[in-house]
Amino acid sequence: MKPLRHTVQLLLLLLLPAPMLLAQEEAFSIGQGQGGLHFLLTFPQGEFKENSDDIGYGLGFDLGYVLPRMPLSVGLTGGFSVYGTREFDVPFYGTGNLVTVELTTHNNIATGHAFLRVQPQDGLFRPYVEGLVGLHVFWTESEVKDERYEDRDIAGSTNLSDAAFSYGAGGGVMFRVHRGESDTPGRGVEVFIDLKARYLYGGKAKYFDEKSITFDANGAPLLLEANALESTTDMLQTMIGVAVRF
Repeated sequence: MKPLRHTVQLLLLLLLPAPMLLAQEEAFSIGQGQGGLHFLLTFPQGEFKENSDDIGYGLGFDLGYVLPRMPLSVGLTGGFSVYGTREFDVPFYGTGNLVTVELTTHNNIATGHAFLRVQPQDGLFRPYVEGLVGLHVFWTESEVKDERYEDRDIAGSTNLSDAAFSYGAGGGVMFRVHRGESDTPGRGVEVFIDLKARYLYGGKAKYFDEKSITFDANGAPLLLEANALESTTDMLQTMIGVAVRF
């Protein structure tokens, strides 16, 4: 009976660390990545709206890390939108009125933030709230294109650029439309429709809008820094898009 008893004791000694190893494996398990691409609308608010009520249209993205077994994710989010475009037909330099070209001016906003999001990590509907901190970047650029071949750029320049500190909060809901299979439970790829809104408080920055363009005595458009607008840069962003968890 002694060999049997010794065998049982040995097995018990070998099995004793198993729960501890399992706990350690769970403690150090890897979370999931999550990314999204969205159609973006930007609505100026406060002083920014008083100076320019043009709505921006563009794209936004999210790239984050979902913490394991916690209703938290962290990551980076950004967006780009154009909030004003003007087009002019102007004489090409040195040709009098014989040759004209197309001059286009775009007013642009780029946003970049780090975010912390609170969200349930399972279920068909997953509402969330988030806090953000980062930057607003404004710039206006003009380009000249061939009138006959619109895809042919002749020249371009940046007329003005500025940046401001930004922070804010947002919320939304993700609706799952696909869940893939995986050998590891809970690790399949998931696809969501993502709806969200964010209110971002921005510091002071200089920028142009469509009203900043003036004309010289010959009718040529001018963008002078003296005509730049300056204010706080609060904005409301709304987004709809697709998010993927992997």
